[in-house]
Amino acid sequence: MSSYENISLRQRSFILSQAIFNILLAVFVTSTVWLMAFNGNWNRLHIWHVFLSTFGISALMAIAISTLNPGNVFVLGFSRKSRGLMHGILMLVAGLMLIAGVSIKIQDKTDNNRAHFNSTHGILGLVTYLLTFLTVIGGLFVAFAKALPKLQLVKSCHIFLGIATYCLGIATLCFGLRNYFGSFQSSHATNTGFIVILVAYSAINLVGPALNLFRIK
Repeated sequence: MSSYENISLRQRSFILSQAIFNILLAVFVTSTVWLMAFNGNWNRLHIWHVFLSTFGISALMAIAISTLNPGNVFVLGFSRKSRGLMHGILMLVAGLMLIAGVSIKIQDKTDNNRAHFNSTHGILGLVTYLLTFLTVIGGLFVAFAKALPKLQLVKSCHIFLGIATYCLGIATLCFGLRNYFGSFQSSHATNTGFIVILVAYSAINLVGPALNLFRIK
């Protein structure tokens, strides 16, 4: 009898995809935080908006989603309840960072008498900001309202809202990278590279939630 555990092709694919996800995430987050740390003016509110929003979405929100993904070796052996708790805590912190980042930008524009949400980046950011509240509320219902009628429907709505919020957040970051990271002395090609990496690992990360949404085993 073999002492090795049989791992299906599907499981191997998930493990490989999560490995690629973790590498790309590390490259993106390390590079963008390094650019902000050494080139940003931390006495301005704008840099805090960029840091909180970027790190909240690209790192914490992404990691929160990955805790529920098959093939995530960092949470192997954890129960479904423990994964759900980690997901909830990370998503809550990510949401708070996003809310703080957008609120800081609103204050920055108010202080400088500039118009609010008059660009594609700003409009997408506002929608993401609002959807974050709905996603958090849905997550609380899923976590604590076990006796809620039609709980599966609530879960599906929560997953759908989560995917929508994450996708809009990534789109907002893409416009932010294109429009604002040039001030950090990064070239057009570098910004394009950041966008490609961000979109690639975000797409990989959404495979698990998409399978859960459509109940594909």
